[in-house]
Amino acid sequence: MQSKSTKRTKRRTATLAAIAMTSGAMFTVMAPGMAEAQSGSRICGNWWAGTYNGGTQEVIWSRVIEVPKTDGIACQRAIDRTDKVGTTTLPQRIKNFKDLKWGSRQRISGWSCESYSQELLSAKYGDDVCLKMTRADTAVEVNNRTISHFWVDN
Repeated sequence: MQSKSTKRTKRRTATLAAIAMTSGAMFTVMAPGMAEAQSGSRICGNWWAGTYNGGTQEVIWSRVIEVPKTDGIACQRAIDRTDKVGTTTLPQRIKNFKDLKWGSRQRISGWSCESYSQELLSAKYGDDVCLKMTRADTAVEVNNRTISHFWVDN
């Protein structure tokens, strides 16, 4: 039998996946006047949901790179490059969580900056994290770009 935390994590994962699939089309219709820099960018990478404190609390950890929205090769390279939790980059606060257990990796493939910021990160870092990032314009630049890390806990 699955714990409430596992069910909640699976439900959240399914919800976020559905949002990601529809957010690009909805965003284009809802906000056509956005600045060119953001509308031409997408977030690619990975995220994980972890439970701690006996499975009663959850943390979301993500590792991402901003890429051009039309460059599928750069996006795939960003996904490949960010495919591990990377425990050396975790903030001390997360390292201190009692009995932290990570769930499976969830891919972020071509999410709009705004959707990623508002839906996955609950706007903890503002409505558009891309404003704080430097875009990798090619797959070669993805190899040399610093990976951005974002997290949210409850």
